[in-house]
This record gives sequence, structure tokens and C-alpha cells, in this order.
Amino acid sequence: MKQLPIGIPIVASLAAFILVLLALLAGSRPGFMEDYDIVAFNTSGLGKNLIDLDGDANPTATNDDNDLCDGIGSFLGKACTSATAAVESIKDDVEDTLNDIGNRVADRLADRLGIAEFYSLHALTICEGDFKPNATAPGADRNVTECHKGFTKGYNISTLLDHSLRVGPFKVSLLDLGFTSDIQNSIDTLNTVLKAFTALLIVGIGLTGLSLLASVLALFLIPRRERPTLFANTVLAGAALAFLVLSGLLGTVGASMAEDKVNELGADIGLVAKMGSGYVILTWIGVGLMLIVFGYWLWQLLRFKNGRRMTVNSGRKHPRDSEESGAMAREKPARRVDFLRGRR
Repeated sequence: MKQLPIGIPIVASLAAFILVLLALLAGSRPGFMEDYDIVAFNTSGLGKNLIDLDGDANPTATNDDNDLCDGIGSFLGKACTSATAAVESIKDDVEDTLNDIGNRVADRLADRLGIAEFYSLHALTICEGDFKPNATAPGADRNVTECHKGFTKGYNISTLLDHSLRVGPFKVSLLDLGFTSDIQNSIDTLNTVLKAFTALLIVGIGLTGLSLLASVLALFLIPRRERPTLFANTVLAGAALAFLVLSGLLGTVGASMAEDKVNELGADIGLVAKMGSGYVILTWIGVGLMLIVFGYWLWQLLRFKNGRRMTVNSGRKHPRDSEESGAMAREKPARRVDFLRGRR
């Protein structure tokens, strides 16, 4: 079987290192890879439960109105029915207007409460800002205004929200907005998961970098010390792959569970969570690349145990036995001497 070039693990580990490093650094400063968040909280409608536009302001037609029109004569009954229909049409217009006002009020709730319209959680930071052109516009963009340390200080978004509310114009708290203990418990769990995810990702990035370095050094070490070089590269690539897989699973599953739980518990108060997809793509492509690196070195190690050696300067295989090669080299000149003696 033709030997694969040693450039494969070098290129794959380099690409994996760059991708997972970007996944770690995304959101490290305002506007840098903002779309590659782990999970984001939309707080533009937080406190919408304090605004009730669906009460007595929108009365509905009753059976008594219909009975009243039925009890009148034919001509007057038709007039009554027409008048009732006109009133219903007017009520529908009023209801639509009130709902539109409600949407605009909800779109400005975050500003009025003194909080940001969104909070995005990244591997190292929590970023906040406003939506452009507005929170209810389809496909609204994020305008990041500030990023806070997350890994060292925690990813507890409720602390940021509560602080902003208490220094805001209304001096309210999360409890006033209906922020229950169940929602807080979900955010606390997410905080723990993200810390573990980031720690595993950092270790995985370090091991990926070491695997890249070892792959480059293999170019010079394999001709001299092939067995320990293959073994070291296989171990490093396997360890990097394991940590990247663990961090990927923890981040993906944890963010998905947090999204479901927060949306279930926070729907009534206007709190919405959405799991990011960009960092998932970066992380799992990095996992796939490191799987290639690990598979390459494991294959080469198994080949070595079967008596097949690597070469880094050509695609030809080394002889299986160096002593046999030396014997063959000495045999040719010996035969030439015998031939010349025979002619004499």
C-alpha cells in the first residue's frame, strides 16, 4: 500500500488549531465574531407581562347582542345587524392598533428598563448590546456595546440584568419582572456548564498545538527515532481529540438544554434564549480534523509494528531489514570480481 505523505497531519492539525482557537476567542472584544456565540438571551421584551393590552380594552361580541337584533322587526333587524357588524369592524381596527402599540412598547422595554436588548455568551466573555434597526425587525443585526469577562467572573447573566435594573430609571428587580427561582437555577446550571466547556476547550487547544509541533518535528526525528516519534504523536493527537470531543459535547448539549429550559420558563415574562450555531461548526470541524491526525499517526504506528517503516523524503518504502540490504549491496561487487578472475 502506498505510504501517505507526512504533510497530512501537519496541515490538518494546523487547520484544527486555528478553528478551535477562533471558537475560544470569538466575542473576546466587541464585534469580533459576535455571531459565534454559545447561547444568546433576547431581553428586549423582558417585563412584557407588566403590560396587559388584552383585557377589557378589547371586548368581544356576546350572544345578547345577536338576540337583541333577532328580536326586532325585519327591517330594523337588518339595520341592527349591519350596525353591529360595523361596530365589530371598528373594534377589530382598534384591537389591531392596540396590538401594534403593544409591539412598539415591547420593543422599547429594554431601553426603558435600562438593560441591553441582548446578552450573548461566548467561551470567554458575555457581550451585550442592542438590535438594529430594532428588536422586532426580521433578521435584526446585533450592535455590541460592551463585553464582560465570563470565564473568570462567571456567566451569570441574571447578575448583569439585576444590576442594570437596580441602577435604571425604575429601580425594579428581576423578581418584580417575574424572574422565578427555576429560571435562575437554569442559568446557574448553564454557568457551570460553560465554565467546564471553556476549561476543556483551552486544554484541547493546547494539546492540538503540541500535536502540530510534534508533527513538524517528526520530519526530522523519524529517520533517527521512528518508534518513539510515532508513539508520541499518536498519544498527543488522541489526547487533543478526546478533549475537543468532550468540550464539543458539553457545549452543544448544555446550550441546547439551556435554550429549551429558559424558553419554557421565561416565555411569560419575555425572556428568550437561542443556542448559537457558529461555534458548534468551528468546534466540530476541528474535531473532525484532529480525528484525521490521530488516525494517521495510529496507522503509521501499526505499520511500524508490522515491520514497515516511514520515509519523509520520498514515497518509497524502506527495506524491512537493514542488514539484508547491506548484504545485498556487498554481494554485487563480489560477483563482479569472480567474473573477472574467470576471464583470466
